Amino acid sequence: MWRIIQLKSDAEPWWFLDGWRDDTVNEWTFNEKEAAFDFYRVIIEEMVTKYPNVRVKRGTQIAFWCEGELLFCDSCDEDLQLYHGILMMKDEAPFTNEHMTNDEKKFFEQLIDEQKKKTEE
Repeated sequence: MWRIIQLKSDAEPWWFLDGWRDDTVNEWTFNEKEAAFDFYRVIIEEMVTKYPNVRVKRGTQIAFWCEGELLFCDSCDEDLQLYHGILMMKDEAPFTNEHMTNDEKKFFEQLIDEQKKKTEE
């Protein structure tokens, strides 16, 4: 089973801090890899147009943000950057570079590069 999880948090999605699931905004489940990859591409295309900043870790863990989009942290008494995260999971575990074929790595590497070029045109 494949899942794509969208998060909204003061932490980038690759940290998996305690309670990270509480930050879930949307979650989509797929039985077929192709359907998951196609949908992942659509989500990334949408996020790149909304958020000017992006950082990718481990191939499929992506944080998007806008400078100045902050949330107040009561426990630390300060404003923190708000991140919009996207994760891809396979069988309850993060689907990362270590689990990918060369073709899959290429798919994910090109995805962000292609979207950045489109927004710059």
